[in-house]
Amino acid sequence: MVVVGNSRNHAEMRKKPRRSFHYGAKILKDKDTQVACAVADISHSGARINLQNDVELPAEFVLLLTRNGGAHRHCRLVWREGLTIGVKFPENR
Repeated sequence: MVVVGNSRNHAEMRKKPRRSFHYGAKILKDKDTQVACAVADISHSGARINLQNDVELPAEFVLLLTRNGGAHRHCRLVWREGLTIGVKFPENR
């Protein structure tokens, strides 16, 4: 287990360390709606994502890592602080 400081000024326990990862991506909110975002850091089990606009998101969605969606991750929204969200990658997908 790795102890990592975060922006909320308290220690956080993670099973897998996160790597800094600044990469443009899109959230597939529903079949026809994509939301621009950037992946700030990522690990095997989740990520921190910065939204470009304040939008409502569903509890679960797909994160598109390439334009054609060939690289993507299913996500579960875990926390939100303004335009920054934390997601978990469900293991059963």
